[in-house]
Amino acid sequence: MKKKIRNTGIIAALLLITSGAFAQHIQTQYFLNVPQSSQLNPAYRPNGNVYIGLPVLSNTFFGMSNNILNVNNLFQPVPGTDSVMTVLHPDYDRDSFFRNIGNRAFVSTEVSTQLIGVGFSVADDWWVDLGVTARGMMRANIPVDLFTLALEGNEGFIGSSADLSGMGFTAQAYLETHIGLSKNITNKLRVGGRLKLMQGAVSASLEANELELSVNDDYSHTLRSEVELKLGGPFDVTLDEDGFIDDIIPRESPAFNEVGPSFQNFGMGIDVGATYDLMHNIRLTASIIDLGYMKWGRESFTFKATNDFTFDGFDISEMISGDKEFDQIAEEFGDSLLNTFDFVDSEDGYTTALPTKLYIGGTYKPVNFLSLGVLSRTSVGMGVRESLTLSATLMAGDVLSTSLSYTMTNRSFNNFGFGVSLRGGPVQFFTVVDQIPASWVEFTGDNGADSFTLPQRFDYMNLRFGLNLLFGKAKKKIQDTPMLVE
Repeated sequence: MKKKIRNTGIIAALLLITSGAFAQHIQTQYFLNVPQSSQLNPAYRPNGNVYIGLPVLSNTFFGMSNNILNVNNLFQPVPGTDSVMTVLHPDYDRDSFFRNIGNRAFVSTEVSTQLIGVGFSVADDWWVDLGVTARGMMRANIPVDLFTLALEGNEGFIGSSADLSGMGFTAQAYLETHIGLSKNITNKLRVGGRLKLMQGAVSASLEANELELSVNDDYSHTLRSEVELKLGGPFDVTLDEDGFIDDIIPRESPAFNEVGPSFQNFGMGIDVGATYDLMHNIRLTASIIDLGYMKWGRESFTFKATNDFTFDGFDISEMISGDKEFDQIAEEFGDSLLNTFDFVDSEDGYTTALPTKLYIGGTYKPVNFLSLGVLSRTSVGMGVRESLTLSATLMAGDVLSTSLSYTMTNRSFNNFGFGVSLRGGPVQFFTVVDQIPASWVEFTGDNGADSFTLPQRFDYMNLRFGLNLLFGKAKKKIQDTPMLVE
């Protein structure tokens, strides 16, 4: 009876470990003279009178950030051999693994593509932009005690407890429509804003306000929980005779109107930004992006579990040794969990916050063709994340601009990025990446012949590329240079 709900839980656990989001933005993009820079500060005004974004081609983005996926963190050489062992190996020295994670591991991803994009100037002073973008994102938080239990076993927790609170994930996909305006207030100050309306498609979130696992002297486990699971999308939920959840079944082939964007899942957000010319060659910038919410009302479900229960526990070493398969261990644990917890369904809609970002930066232009920049980014959503980017941008008029960047984030200090925009007539091509793989690792198969090469790090990557059409040029008499440098 509970197999489908257990399978859904397994899928959620895998998503928790292997994926995650909250929205990224590619910081090297901030320093390029492309219309897409307004996504990070709506006060930005492109160097043109009309901008047209080609559907899909004009703006495609992929972003990923985590503190887990690092080759040096997941693999170690076997002493005296050319082989490597994974973090699951019992002889693995895991101290560095736990140090890199800190108190909590996280994984976040985002993908987006612009479907429509148009911008134009009004009276040489106002800039108006409109667009429609499809976005999908996910973020997961995993407490370090969960890794300790999985990798080291429960010996260290006998007579005490593992704190798993704060574990959770959130994911959503939606269609975003925006209109933005920017204008010079004075010769030095320019401000901008953007209103966003969202139509949600699918949403899922798990939040553990309290989740504590105690290991008793007889090696049994007591789990104290206050967990809330929220789903919005094409799921069928059935109740047993007592009114509790019996099955959660994802529809195998839902119709488009069941998974497509809908105003029954409605959201609003705003972006605000400003630029200020402190001196003729020094510009200060600040912006707040994605301040808003999503209200999920179509086919939305909320499940709450508040309970204590005792079970025999599980030993993941049985999977490592090959005595049991993962699905067998998960099934045993799922049976213990689901047979003890009462999930109470609430069909009321629920609200999720957008992942808000704060950008503060500045540029210094010592000569006409060179701009030096600094940008601080603070993201709020399932925790607070900080990053700092330094850049140097070279420009050859409106034809070519290239930017080199260095970013400190995720406890890593060797993130080098690159961006380039090239314009020929009305056509502008650009590509930006925040992490250039600087080192690669070669792996050799057991037969000594098969080999493959991977980047040493997978913990941080943002990539954006596109093709724009730009017509005209902003008049020089207007004190309205781009947000950073033309």
